[in-house]
Amino acid sequence: MRTARHPVAVRLPALAALTGLATLVLGGCDADLNQTDDHDAQPDVVRAGLVDLYAGDATDPAPADVLAEGGCFADALLDAVSLDELVAAEVVDDKGQVVETLPVLDVDVAGAWVDAFTGCVDYRVAAARGAGLAGDLDAAAFLRCLDAAVPPGDVPAALVDTLTGRSDSAAATALLDAQDRCATA
Repeated sequence: MRTARHPVAVRLPALAALTGLATLVLGGCDADLNQTDDHDAQPDVVRAGLVDLYAGDATDPAPADVLAEGGCFADALLDAVSLDELVAAEVVDDKGQVVETLPVLDVDVAGAWVDAFTGCVDYRVAAARGAGLAGDLDAAAFLRCLDAAVPPGDVPAALVDTLTGRSDSAAATALLDAQDRCATA
C-alpha cells in the first residue's frame, strides 16, 4: 500500500524546496563503501517507479489518464537520461528503485525531467487537477488565474529552478505563489 501523495505535477515546486534542506542535512549519510547489497537499475523497474512517482496517490489506483501521462513521462525521461545518470542523480537508489522523494537535481537532469514532463502533460492542467484534490476547485478559474500570474512559457524555467534547489528564484517563487493564490481564489 502506497502512502498518500499528490501527483508529481502538484508536488514538483515543493519537492526541491523540501529536499534541498534534507540534502544538506543528510548529504553524506550513504557512505558505506563496503556495501554488498547494491543492485543494477533495470529499465522496466525504473520505468514503473517513475510512473508511480508521477501518479502519486491521488486515488488508488490512479486513473488511467494519469497512468498514461506517467508512462509518457517515464518513457520520455528514459529516452533523454540514462539509467546510470538517474543513479548518479540519486533518482534511483542503490537497490535499483526510484526514490519516493526527489533529491536536488543537476541542471542537465532537471532540464531533461522538465522536458519529459512538459512534453507529456500541460503543467497548468496537472496543477489544477492536483489543486482540486483538496476539495472543490473551479479548474477554469484556476487556469485563468495561473495564466495571468505566470505566463505558460515561464513555467519550465520555474520547474527547473525548483528541481535544482533554487526554489527561491523569482521564477519558482512566482509559480509557487500563483499556485497557492489561484487554488484559494
